Amino acid sequence: MGTSRLNETDYYRKIYGGWLGKNIGGTLGYPVEGKMELLDLTYYSELSEGPLPNDDLDLQIVWLHALEQYGARLTSVELGQEWMEHVFFPFDEYGYALANLRRGLVPPIAGWFNNPFTNCMGSPIRSEIWAMIAPGCPGVAAYYAYQDAIVDHAGGEGVYGEMFFAAIESAAFFENDRDRLINIGLTYMPVDCRTALAVKDLLVWHKEGKTWVEARELILKHHGNPNFTDAPQNIAFTILGWLYGEDFEDAILKAVNCGYDTDCTGATLGAILGIILGPENLPERWLKPVGDRIAVNAPIVGFNVPLTLDELTSRTFKVGKEVAAVWEIPLEFTKQTGTALKEGLLDHYDPNWLWNHSFHTDRYLLPKGTRSNLGLEVIVNYGDEGPAIGKQQQKEITFTIINRSKELWEGYLKLDVPDGWIGNKEEPFMIKPDQELSWKTKITSNHELKPAYTLTFQVLRYHDNNYWNKETLNLNLLCATHWKVSGPEGSLEASAIFPGNRLRFAEALQTDQPGIYRAVTTMINPGDKELRLIVATANPVKAHLNGELIIDDQNETAFMPAFHRALESKFAEIQLPKGNHQLEIEVLKGEHPLEVYVLPVAQKNTKTPGPYYFFTDILFA
Repeated sequence: MGTSRLNETDYYRKIYGGWLGKNIGGTLGYPVEGKMELLDLTYYSELSEGPLPNDDLDLQIVWLHALEQYGARLTSVELGQEWMEHVFFPFDEYGYALANLRRGLVPPIAGWFNNPFTNCMGSPIRSEIWAMIAPGCPGVAAYYAYQDAIVDHAGGEGVYGEMFFAAIESAAFFENDRDRLINIGLTYMPVDCRTALAVKDLLVWHKEGKTWVEARELILKHHGNPNFTDAPQNIAFTILGWLYGEDFEDAILKAVNCGYDTDCTGATLGAILGIILGPENLPERWLKPVGDRIAVNAPIVGFNVPLTLDELTSRTFKVGKEVAAVWEIPLEFTKQTGTALKEGLLDHYDPNWLWNHSFHTDRYLLPKGTRSNLGLEVIVNYGDEGPAIGKQQQKEITFTIINRSKELWEGYLKLDVPDGWIGNKEEPFMIKPDQELSWKTKITSNHELKPAYTLTFQVLRYHDNNYWNKETLNLNLLCATHWKVSGPEGSLEASAIFPGNRLRFAEALQTDQPGIYRAVTTMINPGDKELRLIVATANPVKAHLNGELIIDDQNETAFMPAFHRALESKFAEIQLPKGNHQLEIEVLKGEHPLEVYVLPVAQKNTKTPGPYYFFTDILFA
């Protein structure tokens, strides 16, 4: 045990090498993103003046800004706030999480609720910033990666993938051995998650002497997914490039030539190798076209973006020193002496306790603003349906309160509900240090529909039998969607309340037999809109709006419930005037389970950057 040393020149060059590698790999992979075939690239297929913009780097620049704004103690809550203010991407999980954040949900529920893309690559691609601010401390890097990933991937493989990469990249500031680094990364994922299984299978196939092409086919056979952004297959492709690559160039080419989410695989492997090798050991023919410049997509707005990788590196470097101090990492940054690893640094912190947290609950610390868990910990469970409620519907919410302080807390618990709702009266409580209590309360909504409803949880604290002070938490419930649904040949009918935008026919009708299923609702639109109405399903489908046929696709297709890349045959773009509109959906179910999402989003052309965003104010009554 002892204090490790990191020479500041080494620290700078490894950060810079990581960002360079990220730019190189992303620029290589971006033009062929989504091609689900074996590719044969030998160099960049598309070049501009400098690197191509890529969300892989964009979002990490936002996270750097978050670290500069909130400091080293930031959590998923602050990252979610940054997302609302500075990120206007509609892509897959990004779009769903942003819609939840805009309606007042907080992570992890904001990243889980109503989100069909939690297993995807949107978070594993943003791991480098956490490694770079926690060099040689993979546990701390993985902790930050978890806080990041649950903003838009809570409950899915995206969380584990980002923790895996962040741990590898952090350890790479001191450790160069590939196999050792991969094993370090694997300790920060549950052993039975899909991503861990894919990586471990790949290691076996590599050891058995399979060629890289054979290994790719085996990954797809055992761990593949028709969505090209699914994380386990792409993380395995990234590691494949590392295992089979003879050098930097060969490694990133093999990763990208596996196809699928190629900008992600190339950029992440480029960053890993850039940290290990440093900028001076990256090939000039790959460096020269991208240079030191940074290219950022237009939907990243509202703060000073670094103009060069040198500026990005310098700002990352400064934050890293703050993180080491706040976390009391046994690491000294030196100017004169060389880098030296001492026992204990790589194992300084274990974040795997986070896996025990349910993604279906929100966790708060009181007093408000607390970062260290030394007061009351409040866990809010909205039930299996999540934070949604229909009109005139009853809902049970469970509050678990844990006293992490050294003193008794007593008084009353209270939940204020909107006017016209029915809720429980205040409840007396007393909780000793290190004890916990559970308070279940039932509420009933009225007939009024709003995009979101605010509830206020109050802890009325008493001292010496007299009121002392009040701690409050504002919680939001979203408006559920209301439908009349019927099954094959109209033999089954039901009024259904669904918590999100997925039509759960089998649950509502208690049948999954083949045939035609119908759903009818009233869309309430508060203002004139240029609307893209998506009915995302793999099945033949028709949609009528106010009696007019707007969607008619009689073919089986891919299932793609994304705002920006929905199939053209499964959406209609219309001018939707203010008012109420009847929507009817008719879908033909075969032998496979029926998946249907109904999504009202903006069209491509918007006044400001950020198309295809979700219209949170359109209600389904």
